[in-house]
Formats: sequence, structure tokens, C-alpha cells
Amino acid sequence: MPRHCEISARSSMKWSNTCLAAIALAMAVSWGFCADGPLTLVGWGIDFKDVEAFMAEAEAVGFDVLITNSNDPDLLLRAVEAGAKHNIGVFSCISPMGRLAKLWTERYPDRPAPWQVMAADEEAALSFISAGKNNAITPYQWGGEPVMTNEVLTTRIICLSNEDARDLLKPPIDEIASVPGLEGLAFDGFGYQNYQRCHCEDCQRLSAEYVAAHPELPAEEAEVKFFRDTLVGYINHLANYARSRRTDIKTSIHIWPVFATEPLYGNRLDVDYCGQTAAWYTLWPQEKIEQYSQRIVQDAQEYGQRQQGVGMIGYYDRPGTFPVKDAECVDMELSTMIASGCRRVQVCSSLHVIRNADIADVFRRHFK
Repeated sequence: MPRHCEISARSSMKWSNTCLAAIALAMAVSWGFCADGPLTLVGWGIDFKDVEAFMAEAEAVGFDVLITNSNDPDLLLRAVEAGAKHNIGVFSCISPMGRLAKLWTERYPDRPAPWQVMAADEEAALSFISAGKNNAITPYQWGGEPVMTNEVLTTRIICLSNEDARDLLKPPIDEIASVPGLEGLAFDGFGYQNYQRCHCEDCQRLSAEYVAAHPELPAEEAEVKFFRDTLVGYINHLANYARSRRTDIKTSIHIWPVFATEPLYGNRLDVDYCGQTAAWYTLWPQEKIEQYSQRIVQDAQEYGQRQQGVGMIGYYDRPGTFPVKDAECVDMELSTMIASGCRRVQVCSSLHVIRNADIADVFRRHFK
């Protein structure tokens, strides 16, 4: 069985669907991962230009749930109604990026938005990565596990110690919870721009206080724990708020950007479906996909019983910007994730999957 994806096609090494299925079953049995229940496919992205037609296409591929970045109640209701005709549930996503800047300016016009602060060398790295097409020609990971020194995300994120900013996300949650038939709330973009911490004055003060209060821990370890727990607490606070607004609302997340010190920290979150990356947009070796998929499933309820571990696979059909994953590569990634116990799988972007016939066929074989 091939141990990694190749960008070039390897037509002489094609595996039959029967062979892949047999191997996946054998692996699942040997690892003790024969979980009950059907596979569930969740996609990030909804095309609202013709949402009825898009839902029909999504159903044909095998999608059970779709997540949209829109919080507009009218658009969400349209999506819910169209999805219901095709047995597709709908989640709406919130993020501490983008729209939050507008909300902050409206609420606090005389105060600058409390964006996370990075160190000088990280800001220099940001300038380099953002210049021209550097993020396409370097081994940039787009918020995944970094391979370059001082790699940072190019998108600004609100400081996670700022309670005013966190509370600005509550009105969108109110809107989401009020949409009849909407299945749930999703989180995305919750993390640190430098994948580790924020250097603002408040975070420096709070982390120093935390280190001083935990002399039993080495200072570096205590600091990592502070920023991890701040991130976890921020998300859990909003998930609990959503449940206070509607008791039956489901919560989902994709852990992105990565928390570099503990990439699979997501089992600490009090959410229903915790999507953690099992196969990134760049080409991961099969051994890593196996290892991460197993941990995502096995460790999901280590800190709470609510959560189901979800494997996330990245797929963009953007040659020249992202590595090209052919159908065989995607088939290997999905087969490995499923054989490793992932019963619920997220993919971003659902639009790119649906609109590439070869990739859509791979997903259809696994999920439809």
C-alpha cells in the first residue's frame, strides 16, 4: 500500500475499490475501531447562488451536513429549507476574525480593535509571507502545522484574553440560534496568529501571574498551559452560551489555526463534534494520517462525554497555490481516516469537492 501521496499520477499503482475496502476493514478490526453507525460527511461551504441545485449536488456526493460562514438569518433559512429536501443539515459558523472587526467598530468606535500582538520577528515573517506570491512558493502551511521558522497566519485574530471581543460574538450566536431548523453552530479561526500565544500587555501580565501562581511547573510549561487553557476557555464559554440560547443546538469546530505546542488539544473542548486535522491540504505521509486519526477518535472523550472526534481532510482545487491532490491521493487519505475509526469526516471545501468530478466520485464511493 502506498505510504504517501505523490503529486504526479501513479497509474501503474491504482488500487481497486474492493482491495481498499478489504484493507480498511481489516485495519479497523485489528485496531478495534469497528464503530457502530453510518459514516457522516460534513462540508465547509454552501453556494447560495442556487442553493437548491447546490444541495442536490451535495446530496449526490454524500454530504450529510454543510457549514456556512453566513450568519444572515434569511440566507440560513433558505439553506435549511433547501437542505431539508435533500436530508442535509446546516450549521452556521462564527470566527474571531473578519466580521468581528466590523462589530467592534460599531460597538467601540473610539477604541482600536484588540488584535493579537506578535513579536517583531513574527511581524517581519508576516510581511515576507504576505508579499507577492510568497505564500504560494514557500512551504507555507496556511495555519496548519508550520514547517518554516516564524511561520505565522496572514489573517489577524482578536486577542483571546479580551472579554469585550468575546461578548461581541454573542449577538451572532443569538441570530443563529433563532433560525428554525438550523442544526448547529460551528467555530473556525479560533487560535493564535503565531500558533503559540499573544504578546499584548494584557496577555503578558496574565501569563506572568499564571506562571507565578504555579511554581510547581517550569515557567515555559506554565506559559504554554496558560495560552492553551485561555483558548479552550474562550471556545467553551461561547459553546455554553449557545446552549443557553437553545438547548438542542449542536456545536462543531475545526481546530484551526494549529496550536503548535499541542496540535490535537481539541479533546479538551466542550463541543459535540470536534474536527481535528487528520489530512492537511499539503501532502501528509500515510503514517501521520493513521496516527492522527486514531488519536482523534480514541482521545475524544478524555475530558468530557459530550464530544465525538471528527477527522478533517483539506482539499482545495487550486493548482499553483495548494499542492495538487489527485483522486488516488484523496482516496488513500479517506480510506486511512475511516479505517482508523473516523465515523464523522469534515472536508473543506465542499464546493471544491463537488466541482471536481474525479474527487467527487471518490467521496461518493465512501459516503453515498
